[in-house]
Amino acid sequence: MLAAAGAAAHAAAPFDLDDVGRIDAGKRRFGSTCAAYCHGSEGVGGRAPGFKGNTRFLPDEAYQIISEGRRGQGVMPPWGKVYTPEQIWELVAYLQHLSRQPAP
Repeated sequence: MLAAAGAAAHAAAPFDLDDVGRIDAGKRRFGSTCAAYCHGSEGVGGRAPGFKGNTRFLPDEAYQIISEGRRGQGVMPPWGKVYTPEQIWELVAYLQHLSRQPAP
């Protein structure tokens, strides 16, 4: 679970997370940055947990983890200094899209 203070550290998504163009932008970014080593193609089959069929997906939590990273059980580098908030939200839009797909 993420700390409440961190969850309040960012604004809500600046666009509709169901926007097809934003989902596609997130998909391209995911494919070039996240898929090969950690999360696998289309968010399944990598070293990290998959996204397809994830019924517990929370956009705000995903934004915080992408931005700030994670230590402990699941290590993930922070991307908040690499990507703009809008680019991170595009990744979140894509991950939310994947979470709505059937689990493999």
